[in-house]
Parts: sequence; structure tokens; C-alpha cells
Amino acid sequence: MPSRARWVALLLLLAGVFAGLRWVAALPEPPEPAPIFTDEVVVVGVTGRPQLTEVDREVIEARLGEVQAGAIAIRPRYVGECAAAGWATLGAGRRTTVDGACSVEVRDGAVVGWDQRLAAASASRGDAKLGTLAGAVNGCVAAVGPGAALAAARPDGTLAAYATVEEFVAGGRATSCPITLIDAGDRADELISDLAADDTRTLIVTGIGPAPGSDDPASQVFYRVGTTFPGWATSASTRRPGVLTLTDLTRTLVEFGAGPDAPAAATIDGSPLAVEPSTLTVDGIADHLSAVAALSDTLPPAYVVLGSLAGLLVAVGVVGAVRRDARMVRTVATIGSVLPAAMLFTGVVPWEYSDRPLLTLSLTVLAAWAVFAAAAYGLARSLSVSPVIIASALTVAAFTVDAALGGPLQSGSMLNSRPIHALRWYGFGNSTFAAYATAGLLLAGYLAHRLLAAGQRRAAVVAVAIIGFGVVICEGWPSMGSDFGGVIALTPPVLWLVLVLSGIRITPLRLLLVAGAAVVGVGLISVVDWARGPDRRSHLGAFVQRILDGDALDVVARKAVASWETIASPSGVVAIILGVTVWVVAIRFVVPQAREEFSTLGPVVHAVMVAGVLGTVLNDAGVYVWLVATIALISPLAWFWADSALGGRELPRYTGETAAGTAKLHR
Repeated sequence: MPSRARWVALLLLLAGVFAGLRWVAALPEPPEPAPIFTDEVVVVGVTGRPQLTEVDREVIEARLGEVQAGAIAIRPRYVGECAAAGWATLGAGRRTTVDGACSVEVRDGAVVGWDQRLAAASASRGDAKLGTLAGAVNGCVAAVGPGAALAAARPDGTLAAYATVEEFVAGGRATSCPITLIDAGDRADELISDLAADDTRTLIVTGIGPAPGSDDPASQVFYRVGTTFPGWATSASTRRPGVLTLTDLTRTLVEFGAGPDAPAAATIDGSPLAVEPSTLTVDGIADHLSAVAALSDTLPPAYVVLGSLAGLLVAVGVVGAVRRDARMVRTVATIGSVLPAAMLFTGVVPWEYSDRPLLTLSLTVLAAWAVFAAAAYGLARSLSVSPVIIASALTVAAFTVDAALGGPLQSGSMLNSRPIHALRWYGFGNSTFAAYATAGLLLAGYLAHRLLAAGQRRAAVVAVAIIGFGVVICEGWPSMGSDFGGVIALTPPVLWLVLVLSGIRITPLRLLLVAGAAVVGVGLISVVDWARGPDRRSHLGAFVQRILDGDALDVVARKAVASWETIASPSGVVAIILGVTVWVVAIRFVVPQAREEFSTLGPVVHAVMVAGVLGTVLNDAGVYVWLVATIALISPLAWFWADSALGGRELPRYTGETAAGTAKLHR
């Protein structure tokens, strides 16, 4: 093993590289604030508009010097709900539902059936408060058309001003309130064209939901004219140029009508509209809308392609195991172990802008897969280390670099969530967490094994702590992974692994302290994030605000319900059966056989299992966290099983302190 001085030098080098990456991440200028500066704003909500119409093109072309544009995520509480749910979400500032009541009627200046809509919004621990927009502004909010009435209604369901589309047109399109919301139906283009000619008002055109009779959840058109400079619309909610959400628009309208310190702003999940200054073109906006759509539409068929190749790889591995061909099994295991890093690196290539995104994405992931596999083999030979361990190191390095840079690879990564789900816009998602945590624990455990073999127990403990808690920080820090559940799920396994390698006896009290440390850790990070202010907080800081507001329990309950639904589903049952099988086989057969090549594999397997279970319980992705962690561990387990059980070892056995000094790990 390298001397202590070399380890210190390597650690300082890696710390310097990490600090340099963080410095690079801080170089770009933040988006510019984009408040509404006119006395009135008119919002025209459109349905089923994923791309610009001819009228949109004409309006934008005429005012390119001031247009701000992007794609807007229209998802209310449930994916695929009708446009009425989008209007209700705009009025509440939080995703909500109409429970199938898609027809809206206004009678005597109030929304008919308002009490039923309030009940639908609050059902299943819903925390959206209908009427937030109208109740927060100082002036009135007018509605034109039935859908707009849902967003413009006061908390009691009454409307300050309401007109049908025909009445609005007959009245010369005059507005009586600072904010006017319009549900124009099939007359939307007509009204947009007429309203755009008036430069005394800010005009916002936004997708609000799928077309009538459709459940298409695709992101839609957003643009506004009557601004100070052109650029891509964005917000702190998404941190993506040219992407925002309906609740961001709510927050922007509230700040326009009541100022940024409005008391009701705390009950709104969105962030104020911001702008990445840029010279836009009509075709450029159209290309951007298509690219955002491709991020959602291309991933399912791409998963089929990748899954088919992975299935073929597994079949080859099974054939190798049946034939007791150790080399074949090890080759398959090595190729499989670099797949998470390859999936992450699809974010390097802007495949979503390609004319054939599925082909481009498929070729990108295959190329990255081949490069990482070759690198794992090449480095393994030069370092005399198992290629699956090198693969884990490459995976940890790739995810850590991405975290240090602020997660720029996540938006185009095959590990990220699709925009139509409107979930993880920035930082690390649940699949990323599971892959990152598994690779980090495996790497830390193997390095501890090598250090223990060299008689350096203290160095082994320090190495596990540095790698483990380094992954925790990258996973949870607001400007990096920003993963609330990941910190809680990964901190206990890391602490437990440190305790085991230290030779400290594990007691119930110490386990309780380990769990408490996880809560304290995520609490400190969340409070730091909360202190940055409402316009810069991630969802970690937003959760602190929810605690202060007294409605955090609703979030926890909904996540618990979402997690349970994945577990109770047919695919969840299959995942549990697969996972339990893998863990039993690993603990009963693989760990004992691989003990001499990887003396700490037992504690590592248990740590990964705990991380998978906690990640399942604490995240709304549920059992899929467990499944990804299980799949990520299969390849390393297969490699060490083949190396020890099938003969033809590639690595020498490590002796030294391992046999005696680490025997207590397996008692």
C-alpha cells in the first residue's frame, strides 16, 4: 500500500480538484430577476399547445427584442389531469386536483360547487389552498372564461370580476383589474393576436393543461411580451433555462399584485420568474420546446433498448455460470458494473436537440458504456485491482464531478426523471442516489479491506469516513445533489460501517445515535438552505418553511403513501422478491467465498441493503430505490463469486492483518 505521505498527497490533490470544480460551478451569472413592470398583466391560458402556433410565431417575431420564452410544466397533483386541475393549481400555487370535475360553471359571481372542489384539494393529505392567488394580492383578479374562474376565485369561491369570452370581446377587451386570467378556448389565438398589439399591458401566454378529451401531460408553450429584455424564462424551482412551472407563475403574479413579502407567498411552492438573458429566435424557441418534449418522450423507448441489451448481457452471464466459465462471468460483470456511469454521461451530449433523439441517445449511452468498460479494464490491469472496483471508483468520480459542478449532467441523464413528471428538476434523483450510494459504499469498503490487509486499521476507518460522508455531502448539499431523503438514507449506513470497521461493539443505543446523526445532518443542511431566502431555497429549505408553517406532515404523509403504492404494486412485489433473493444469496454464499479477496464485503452488503431500505421508505420513488441499489450490486457480487467459486482467479489473495485482525467482522 502507498505510504501515509502519498495518501495525504492524493487526498489534498482530490480536494483541490473538487474545490476547482466548485469554483467553476460558481462562475456563471445567476438568472436576472424578471418582475412585471406594467400596471396590468393579462394571462391567456391555452390547452394542448406543446409547440408554437402561427399566431404565436407572429407575435414573438414582432417583439423579439423583449420576448421571454420557454416550456412550462403543466402537471397538477396527478400526471395527465384535465386543464381544470391546471387552472386550480395556478390559483392555489401548489399542485392540486379537481378529482375529475373538469367542467367549470360560474353562477352569480361564484364558482359552482366550490365546497366540493375544496374537499378534492384537501383529500389524501392535499395541502393546496384554493383561492391563494386572489386572496394574496392587494387589487382584484379578473377571470374571463370558466377555467380561469378556478384560478381567479377568492378563498370562498367568489369572483371579483367575471366575463365570458364573448362578453370580453364585445366589451373591447377592456380589463378592470391589475391581473386578468383568460380561458379563451378555441378563440385563444384570436385574443392573443389582439392583446399583443397593446404594449401598455404585459401579455403572458401559458400552457395550462391538455386539450379537452386528452390526458397528454406534455410540457407546453410559455412566453411573455411587454418585458425589458429577451431571454429564456426560468426559476429557482427548476434551475433550467427555458423551463418553469405553473406555480412559478402563481408566485410571480402574487409578487406583482402584493409585493415579494406578501404573507400568503409562504403557501406557494413556486419561485418568482427569472430570465437567462439571450437573443431568441422563433425557430430557436420551437427547437427548445421540442428538446424539452424529447427529454420525456425519448426515455421510455430508450429504456427498452437499454433493457434489452442488459437482458442479453445477463443471459450471457448465466450461460457463463452454467458452463463454469469464470472469465465470461467476470467480463459480463465488469461491463454491467459501469452502466450507471454510462447512463449519467448521456447528459454530456445534447441528444434532445437531435433530429433523431432516440438514435442519438442510444448511441451515446452505448459509446459511454464502451469507454467506461475499457477504462475499468485498463486501470484494473495497471493497479492490480478488480475491474468492478475500478468501475465503482469511476462511478463515484463521475457522480462527484457532476455534483461539484452543480449537476449539469442530470437534465439529459438517463437516470433523471422526465419533465412531464415535474419532480426532480435539479440535483440528484432517487435512481442517482441508489447508484451513487452503492458505488460509494463498495469503493469505501474495498479500500478499507486493502488498508486492513496492510495493517492500517485507523487509515481504513478514515478512508470509509471520507468517501462515505463525501458522498453524503455531494448528495445533500443544496447547490449540488440537493437530495433531502438521500442524506437521511445514507448517513446511518456510513456511520454503521465506520463503527464496524473501528471494532466498536454495536448496541441499540449506538444505533439510535446513528439514526439521530442522520436527522441532525439533514437538519443542518436544510436550515442553511432555508436561510438563503425563498428565492434561492431548494426543496430542503422549503421543507423547513413548511415545518414553520405547520403543514410539513402533509408532505411526509404523501411521500409515505406514494412509497407504499410502489411497494404494493405488481412491479413492487417483483422487485422485493428479486431483491430479497439477491441479498440472501449474497450474504449466504458470495460473502463467505469472497472473504479473502474482499474481507469487508459482508459489512458493505449490509450497508447497501440498509441504504436501499431507508431510501425506499423515505422517498416517493419507493421500492425503485431498493431495486436500483440491488441491481447496482449484482455485477460486483457476480465478479467476486466467479473469481472465488469458479476458479481462475484474476487477483492475488491479500494476507496480512486481514485473516486475524478483521475476523471479528464476520462473527
